[in-house]
Amino acid sequence: MQHGGLVLILLTLFITACQPEIAPPVITLVTPLEGEVLSGDGELTFTVLAPEGSLGEVVVQVGGYPVRFPAIELKSFGRFRVPLEVLELGEGEHGVLVTASAVEREAFSAASASRTFRVELPPVGLEGLTVSPENVRQGQPVVIDARFTGAATEVSGRLFERDFNFYPVGGGGWRALAACRLFAEPGTTPLLVSYADSLGRRKQEEFELSVRAGSFSSCYITLSPGVGGKLSAETIERESARVNEAVKRYSPEQLWEAGPFRRPVDGGRVTSPFGEKRTFSTGGSESHIGTDFGGLAEGSPVYASARGRVVIAGEFIIRGHFVCLDHGRGLFTLYNHMSETLVSEGEMVEAGQRIGSIGQTGVATGPHLHFEVRLATWAVDPMTLLSEGLSFE
Repeated sequence: MQHGGLVLILLTLFITACQPEIAPPVITLVTPLEGEVLSGDGELTFTVLAPEGSLGEVVVQVGGYPVRFPAIELKSFGRFRVPLEVLELGEGEHGVLVTASAVEREAFSAASASRTFRVELPPVGLEGLTVSPENVRQGQPVVIDARFTGAATEVSGRLFERDFNFYPVGGGGWRALAACRLFAEPGTTPLLVSYADSLGRRKQEEFELSVRAGSFSSCYITLSPGVGGKLSAETIERESARVNEAVKRYSPEQLWEAGPFRRPVDGGRVTSPFGEKRTFSTGGSESHIGTDFGGLAEGSPVYASARGRVVIAGEFIIRGHFVCLDHGRGLFTLYNHMSETLVSEGEMVEAGQRIGSIGQTGVATGPHLHFEVRLATWAVDPMTLLSEGLSFE
C-alpha cells in the first residue's frame, strides 16, 4: 500500500510539471488614489499587461457593480477608463476590484487588484437669484433664475401662497416662470425657493419680491336682466373651479417659440384693458382679469396666440364658447365669448391657427373676444406677452 501511494504521488507531480504555465497579468491602478475623496465625477483608470497574445477578459467592479471588457485586439496590453459618477454612487466608501485573465492554449492564469475611495458630496447652496423685472407690477409675469453651488434637484418656489416649478437650463442653472397677482399689495412679499441635493437633503431660503402698483382704469357696465341673471354665485363658482383645475396642471415642455405672442385677432381695438375696475348695473363689482378686443364683426377669426395643446373647448354659461390652451411650463391662454369653437380637447394647435370666431356668447354686451393669460395659475396682463413675450431665450 505504501509503495502504491508513493507511485500515485510521483505521477501527480509529473503530470502537474508537464502542464503548460503562463504568467498572470500585471494590473496597475492609476486613479483614483487609495483613499482619495471625490466630490465630483471622476475616472477609474488602470492598465493591464499580459504575455504576448494572452490577455483575456477584464472585469471591473465599482461599488459592487460589474463592468466587463472583452479581450482586446492587441491581446497583450490594455489601457482602460471607467467613468465614476458620484451622484449614482452616493456618499460613502466604495471599493474597486479589477480582475484580468491570461489565456494561452490550455494555460490559464488570473490576477486582481483592489482599491478604495470615498465620495463626499458638498451640501448644495443657492449661490444667486435673479428676478426679472426687479420691481414687478401688479399682474405682471416674473422670470426667476437660480444658480446653485453643487447639483440641485427638485427645485420649486412659492409666491403669493401658491407653488410654482423651476426647470433646468444650461450651465447648471434653474428657471421659473411665476406671476405677480393682480391684487397683490404694493411693497414687498415673501418669495420662497426650496431645493434638494442628490441625497434628498432639502433646504428652503426666503427672499423678498418688490411689488409696485399698476395703473388701472374703471368703468360702469349696464347688463340686461337676461345677461345679468347668468352671474349667479353657483355658476361663477362652478366655472371658476373648472378653469382653475385646468391651469393648475404643469407641463414641463415649452411649446411656444421665443418672442412676443401673436395677437389673437386681426384688427379691432382694445375695448376693456386688463385690471379695469368694473361696476355692474345689476350690482357688484370686479377687476377685469383679461383684455377685451372689440370693434370686430361677429364671425371674424380668432387665432391661437402661440403653439399649445387644447385643454378645454366647450360652451360655458358665463364664458360662452370657450377655449383654453396649455403652452407648457405653467403658461395658458384663454379665449372667451366666441360664436363657435373649431378645435377639440387634446388637439395640438400652432401659433396663428384659427381656433374659433368672434361672438357674444355667455355674459357679453356685444361681439368681442375676452383674451386671458394665466401663469402659475394667476391671471397676468396679456399685453405684456403680446408686446414683449417672456424676455428670455
